[in-house]
Amino acid sequence: MCGGTPDGTGGYWAAQRINPGEIFVAANEFRIRELSEDNPDQIFAKNLKEDAQAMGWWKPEDGDLDWAQVFGVGEYSHPYYSQSRVWRIFDRLAPSLGLSPYVEGPFSKAYPFSIKPDSTVNITNAVSIFRDHYEGTVYDLTAPPAGGPFGDPYRVWGPFDLHDAPYKGQLKPGSWPRPISTDPCGYSYVCQGRSYLPDPIGGICWLGMSSPAETCYLPFYAGIYDVPEPYKQGSHWNFDLNTAFWPFELLQNYARLMYSYMIPQIKAKQAQIEGAAIANQSVIEAKAVDLYKTNERSAREFLTEYTRETALNALNEWKALMGEMIVTYRNGNYNDVENKTITNIGYPDWWYEYARYQYGPRVYDGEGLNAIPDVKYVGEEVNITGDPIAYIQTYQTG
Repeated sequence: MCGGTPDGTGGYWAAQRINPGEIFVAANEFRIRELSEDNPDQIFAKNLKEDAQAMGWWKPEDGDLDWAQVFGVGEYSHPYYSQSRVWRIFDRLAPSLGLSPYVEGPFSKAYPFSIKPDSTVNITNAVSIFRDHYEGTVYDLTAPPAGGPFGDPYRVWGPFDLHDAPYKGQLKPGSWPRPISTDPCGYSYVCQGRSYLPDPIGGICWLGMSSPAETCYLPFYAGIYDVPEPYKQGSHWNFDLNTAFWPFELLQNYARLMYSYMIPQIKAKQAQIEGAAIANQSVIEAKAVDLYKTNERSAREFLTEYTRETALNALNEWKALMGEMIVTYRNGNYNDVENKTITNIGYPDWWYEYARYQYGPRVYDGEGLNAIPDVKYVGEEVNITGDPIAYIQTYQTG
């Protein structure tokens, strides 16, 4: 959908059916292409073609109207802002297609409208995709040097990341990749529908607050009468640990200080809580179905209480995890609470070299050190290369 009618009111829309068993991805960019009244899988606004002609955007002799190209501006912010996410999801679900991460321009047709995944997609697969930062790919946001010494996958926007779309002939000289899991994200969800179950039971919204990679997805059944109080309120502007948003947001921000150390513990807690909820589904839903057969209200009340208990327990566990992470990694050390010991974590060797740590407060090389009168250079190096840039390149490719 989009606005832009000649008289300044209303807008336009186009829709295309997704083949059963296939996956479609949209990411801040139109992906429906040529529109045709003869295509049984498409419907679109009746005045779309007429108005496109009136505005000089398209004429019939051009062929079928290309919805994305005629009514869209291409990439939302910078090259690959949108299409890199389309590629990543398609490639994760159907690596057999061998899709390239690079395409020629924002209106490339290198990626199909939808794809059939190589294997069945479940809730675990879906939330895993939401948590992606292109790890292990050419866009890997955890990689050095930009990822820092501890692989922080998030970026402060640079001058070429602003949301002004590049127009024809314009190419921005730089930008950060836009990941699937982004730090400004307020919440995300996966909707699960099972037609073989009664609607109040078959529909679930798996909801996660804050950024997907550091949140926990919890089940909210379609038939519930109410949601827990912390999920009813909250603001990005008012810090309040009694809301559901802030405990997740606080841990997400704190984890960025030493991400490579904290994220494994966050993932372990995610697997524990989400795994239990998924494992309990069959038992909970079987009981709800039994209740539904005799009294729908009883089934709904049962699911309401289960949803409330699950969400609040998870929230309390996340607050405890948040406190554990703050204590354990306070001041950049590993603080072993059980044994009451403190270990200096330090930085990886490549970071010491890249930051020129071995050259001390003054900037000088090994020969310069040896040339200083009455100074004995110890002769030790952080790594064997002595070349920060070469070390980074080796790290990236090795």
